[in-house]
Amino acid sequence: MERPVLCGLLAAVVLSLACVPPTLSDQGTSIRALVQNPDQYDGKVVSVAGAVGAYREGVSDAGNPFTRFRLSDGDASVAVFIWNKQGLSNDQKVRVTGTFAKVKHIGTYTIDNEIQANRIEVLR
Repeated sequence: MERPVLCGLLAAVVLSLACVPPTLSDQGTSIRALVQNPDQYDGKVVSVAGAVGAYREGVSDAGNPFTRFRLSDGDASVAVFIWNKQGLSNDQKVRVTGTFAKVKHIGTYTIDNEIQANRIEVLR
């Protein structure tokens, strides 16, 4: 292969990898890791799988539908929030992708270890 072609190919590969949003799940992130090392994941995009619990759908004071639940894997769990109603049920297995927050303040409420989800995938 000629050098300019090889350099172009290498540049294309590096550029394509730089455009992929980082998810810590690619490194084997678990719910337990989030709970045990929240500082390491605070503000980062994560993707973790587990079982839905304490499922609740509601509507904000501004009239926007939302969903809240606990995502657990064994004895470790995190809170999950996502806008819009998701139609899930307790004990359903899902993969949640979103931004992890060690501590989140909403008015007078404080929520520890929450994922603000942007995607929820039902696992079969």
